[in-house]
Amino acid sequence: MQNRLNLLDENALINLCKDQLPYIPSGFEELVKRYQKKVFYLCKRYLSVETEAEDATQEVFIKVFHSLPAFDNRSAFTTWLFSIAINHCKTLLAKRNLENQRYDYGNELAEEIYLDENEDIAQDAETEDDKACIQEAISKMKEDERDMILLRFSSDLPLDDIAKIIGKKLSATKMSFYRALEKFKILYEKYCL
Repeated sequence: MQNRLNLLDENALINLCKDQLPYIPSGFEELVKRYQKKVFYLCKRYLSVETEAEDATQEVFIKVFHSLPAFDNRSAFTTWLFSIAINHCKTLLAKRNLENQRYDYGNELAEEIYLDENEDIAQDAETEDDKACIQEAISKMKEDERDMILLRFSSDLPLDDIAKIIGKKLSATKMSFYRALEKFKILYEKYCL
């Protein structure tokens, strides 16, 4: 049956999942296989810490599992999925910022552990330096600019899908995207070259 599932197009698989869930998970398992890496890389770009990205990816798919019956095909599934992933990552970042503020007021050891974890990740391979540099440049961007850059390059989404995710018209999204791209280039040159 698994072989047959990987032949289904996205809409057929979504409909199968809606019919099967919550009792038969095979269609949903195929859905997770198809999109898990893309969601993970998007979460990793947002959160910077691989273990947090892994947890976030699982949490996103749990949300999808519970919300899939209500998905109404007004937008593409990937648009809906990445909207859930981005919103979840933003929530996690807000929580992290609150925790970091608490660390600033009295728990310096916890902050050092957190920084050490980030340093360990950055030293994993030679390309990690470049990745860290890119992450630094992205982190200096405004939230809406960062969203567009990550959706376009980490998730390979076309601009019309990005427009739907961020709730703007396509022409405004294109203009914003190219401005964000120019800003990224400037930041990349400043921090990476």
